[in-house]
Amino acid sequence: MNFRTKRTLEKYHRYREGANDKKSKCDFCVENPDNKKCIFTHWKILKNIFPYDRIAEEHDLIIPKRHFKKESEMTEEERAELVHIKTRQLTREKKYDFIWENFAHMKSVEHYHLHLLRFKRKK
Repeated sequence: MNFRTKRTLEKYHRYREGANDKKSKCDFCVENPDNKKCIFTHWKILKNIFPYDRIAEEHDLIIPKRHFKKESEMTEEERAELVHIKTRQLTREKKYDFIWENFAHMKSVEHYHLHLLRFKRKK
């Protein structure tokens, strides 16, 4: 099952094909001021440019500023701040319904990240 609409999925595949041709730097390491939502010391929350728009009204990402692939590579400071963001910042805002983490071998970008989702509501 794909969580992206056909249009978003096609846009995502075109982007990935171009990225594979360039063998470029990590997508999450490249700064894009247009999708920044919140910046912390070790983490940032960005708007996902290829959201799961079939199921989510809002789809953002929590991404570490430092590049690493697995949770086990995170420093204690990064871990503490992530826990703070998840337990205080996100809980207080009540903006998201779900935090989603894929296994490392299933991530399309080899940069540790978590998905923040607010599901679509039935009208």
